[in-house]
Amino acid sequence: VTADLAALRRTLSSHQTSSRASSLGQLASSFLPFLALCGAMYATLAVSLWLTLAMAVPAGGFLVRIFVIQHDCGHGAFFRSRAANDWIGRLCSLATLTPYANWRRQHA
Repeated sequence: VTADLAALRRTLSSHQTSSRASSLGQLASSFLPFLALCGAMYATLAVSLWLTLAMAVPAGGFLVRIFVIQHDCGHGAFFRSRAANDWIGRLCSLATLTPYANWRRQHA
């Protein structure tokens, strides 16, 4: 059992530090599709309400991803820099409509 625990710790150790490249990739792969879907929803509103509502489902999924990024920023886990975490957390809060500083204090 001790050997299994040590192996698990070694395996997970690479996921215990933040990676700037991974963080920036997560930002891009969350915000860009979310904004594209919002734009597409606006454009198709005059065409079909059902098409617009269908696009709301994946847009909601991307919004959840943005909140997860905000959450990680609140714990200081998304970037190594506290200032970077706070700025990105504030940016995310514009989309999630959850005030970042207040949420971070209450959640901590």
